[in-house]
Amino acid sequence: MYRINEGAFSLPGDWQDRTVNILASDNSPAGVSLTITRDDIAWGVSFAEYMEDQLARVDKALSGFELLERRELHLGAIPAQEIEYRWMRNQSPVHLLTTTLHLGRKALVISASVEGQMSLSQKSEMRRIMASFQPDPALFQAASL
Repeated sequence: MYRINEGAFSLPGDWQDRTVNILASDNSPAGVSLTITRDDIAWGVSFAEYMEDQLARVDKALSGFELLERRELHLGAIPAQEIEYRWMRNQSPVHLLTTTLHLGRKALVISASVEGQMSLSQKSEMRRIMASFQPDPALFQAASL
């Protein structure tokens, strides 16, 4: 059974969740949004290697990429890495704060973005929101295998 906010589907067992969720506040004039994506970590690739590869891809793909900070953390019991960076989209700066959770051979990527510069209070609120993530216990147990 695959659940979404609006209901559920009965899918064959080999189907994978490839959804992208984009959440935004109606009260945010600065274009603040939260995006959640899912990715596979290839067999035999460590989480650290996966993160290095993802960072290299982002650096190559985004115009004016500038890494601001990178740190390891845990969201609850889940190991994660946070990467803060800027890049240029149509001559306008975009500021991102991305937390990638290691779920076994899966990665859950939570990205907060704002057009222009993310203020300290925006960054603090985005970190609070990301830290509030509570994984489905069944999913977390499967990731530990």
